[in-house]
Amino acid sequence: PSWRVTADRVIYDQDQNIVRFKGAVLELFGARVLPMPGLSLRTDGKATSGFLVPDVRISRVNGLELSSEYYVRVADNADLTLGAFAFTKVAPMVSAKWRQLTDKGAYQVTGYVTSSDRLTDLTGAPSVERDLRGHIEGNGRFQLSPDWTLSGSFRLASDRTFLRRYDISRDDRLRSTIDLERITDLSYLSIAGWATQTLRINADQGQIPVALPAIDYRQKLAHPVLGGDLQFQANSVALLRDDGQDTQRAFAGAQWNLRRLTGMGQVVTLTGLVRGDVFHTNNTQATTTISYRGNEGWTARGVATAALDIEWPFVGQAFGGSQVFKPRLQFVATPNIRNLAVPNEDSRAIDLEDSNL
Repeated sequence: PSWRVTADRVIYDQDQNIVRFKGAVLELFGARVLPMPGLSLRTDGKATSGFLVPDVRISRVNGLELSSEYYVRVADNADLTLGAFAFTKVAPMVSAKWRQLTDKGAYQVTGYVTSSDRLTDLTGAPSVERDLRGHIEGNGRFQLSPDWTLSGSFRLASDRTFLRRYDISRDDRLRSTIDLERITDLSYLSIAGWATQTLRINADQGQIPVALPAIDYRQKLAHPVLGGDLQFQANSVALLRDDGQDTQRAFAGAQWNLRRLTGMGQVVTLTGLVRGDVFHTNNTQATTTISYRGNEGWTARGVATAALDIEWPFVGQAFGGSQVFKPRLQFVATPNIRNLAVPNEDSRAIDLEDSNL
């Protein structure tokens, strides 16, 4: 074998279902490369507390890195992993990871912390200050009932360079969200919130909005109307900034779709949409792009749209597989819309289909 573990002595504890190795060594291609003191494993497949296999890495920024973790089996549904990291070029770091499974769902939380030097001025003359630095993240999902689900995740860093300095992540944004959903056969409700921490050097955190709340409700009628499906939708979102433009938006609308298949295989869809929007904005002068601002204060608009969509899919064998060629033609009729009067926060356009968004 390319690798194997050898030991001077192997002890099997039948009562505890544990095999312990005395003098264990990892061999790679016949060479004894790594002693593994205290190595043990369970024969029943369950986890057990103990040290995990250490990790050794070399990087240009942090130099030689040696990490070791200790796994604690707290209960059958919960565990804790404690880690320590030593580097030759930067200060050491510790970590902890908690995971738990409940009767409603599961969640996990991971954190890193160190005391090290950081740049306090990233735009002007560089200055270094020793500080407590770290990162914490977590996620979870809970099935509260057959219809209701609560899910969320969060990521927070002490400063903009910690994650890159310790080679934990290269992301330039950290997103946190929470979402309460209700899904039935004919309806959908989402009450959510979003927040983002920017890690870009020259980005202004005060210009990054917090979306809270973001509410979306959709209701489809059980029976066809004029042969087609009728769906109602209501949506609202508030975008708040510490140092920028604030926007609140709400709309309500109805959409009717009639879908038919012709004898030659064309898919013809008729769509009718009516919708009313209300916007409120303040501090529009803080938005540097003038065309994105919209009007200060309250603004309303109404939308009525009719569309004809024709698809003609062709399926056949080509180039070693099944290929689909689908010409598509769409006609849309709608009156002029006051797009420039409303802020361009997410999209000024009206989408008849959101399956590709």
